[in-house]
Amino acid sequence: MKKIIVFLLLLVCTAGFLAAETMELTLEEAVKLGLANSTGIRTKMLAVASAEADLAAARSAYTPDISASVSYGRLNEGNPVTGQDPVALDLDVIQSITTFGKTSAGVRLAEEGLSQARLDLEEEQRSLTVMIENAFYTYLLALELDAINRETLTNKEDALGVARQRYKAGLISDFEVLTAESDLESFKSTVISSANGIEVALLNVRNMLNIPPDAEFDVVLIGELAPVPVELDKEALIERALAARYDVRSFRTLLKLAEAQESLNRSLRLPTLGALFNYSVDSGVDISSGESRYGVEDWEKSWSVGVSLSIPVSGWFPWSGESLEVKKSALSLERQRLEFSSLESGLRIAVETLLLKIAEEEAKIASGAKSVELAERLYASAAQQYEAGLISSIDLKDAQLGLGGARLAYTQAVYGYNMNVLKLKDTVGVVEF
Repeated sequence: MKKIIVFLLLLVCTAGFLAAETMELTLEEAVKLGLANSTGIRTKMLAVASAEADLAAARSAYTPDISASVSYGRLNEGNPVTGQDPVALDLDVIQSITTFGKTSAGVRLAEEGLSQARLDLEEEQRSLTVMIENAFYTYLLALELDAINRETLTNKEDALGVARQRYKAGLISDFEVLTAESDLESFKSTVISSANGIEVALLNVRNMLNIPPDAEFDVVLIGELAPVPVELDKEALIERALAARYDVRSFRTLLKLAEAQESLNRSLRLPTLGALFNYSVDSGVDISSGESRYGVEDWEKSWSVGVSLSIPVSGWFPWSGESLEVKKSALSLERQRLEFSSLESGLRIAVETLLLKIAEEEAKIASGAKSVELAERLYASAAQQYEAGLISSIDLKDAQLGLGGARLAYTQAVYGYNMNVLKLKDTVGVVEF
């Protein structure tokens, strides 16, 4: 299979370009460009940053809540207790001694949320990589099909030239020439369709790489439509799918989230024990005049320490919101466990099915390669015999169709093999095996 250099007119916004530049991209480089330009990946990265902030906020519940306040008042006349212009400074510290699991459950919930956000980002990168590879191979297929059709068109033009020469020599009737002309003209629509297929595949590649539509940039994709070399072991792939696939990992994270939510809902009915500390400084007062005094010795200082215990009694009533949330979270957790069990069995079947399809395409590739070799030899012989007048144009057309069909079948088998390998990557949840 010959190397194919794909010329894509991809668009990149650049303000100072007087002439179009060219960038050569292999499949690996195209993947890097697509990942770098992806708005979806940037969105997932923002979601990860948001989840990290949520986790930090949840962990802050372990630290004391410290507040300070300053107050000033103006009275119309002196007050023997507070003074006419009292000033007060307060420092309050509140620390939870134990929340009986509420804080830890909240932190666990935030941790699982962060795990899910990171998993979403990883899956976005993986799935985009596979989609770019898919678009890359689809474009190479379009080029191969177009090359096959154009080569067939050239063969038909050569056949028409031979027919005209033989007609001028009086060796055949004009029917043979008209048949060759009709065959050539009818095949041109196939070439037009294959050329259009290249343009459609080009648009898909450009979309995958997220290139702006108003740029002027020539990109050369360098690749080869050949079977992707992989070594596949069924049991290893199934085991890897159960460990790496996004759906499975996401389900596991969702189970942990459901467990954390259930734990949090149960803890909401438990007491909260906290410690309180207050330190106050108040301005002094002249008892005789009722005026406020602010001298160093005039300030009155006081502090207090306390313990608070809060018990949500209504949370234990069967009709309370807390009790209903506990029941709801327990049911949700059980439902997700059942769905997870179903997902595992479906995953095994999907992997086994794709392995069978890959083996089928491998057999088609081996058979197709031999068919192409035989069809090439048959066509070469038919062309010589037709030129010598030993066979009719119908026989030559059959040889052309046989060669074109053999090449198309081989190319489709290679493409089908690669697509099934990509589907297997998607099913297992990996970028590479």
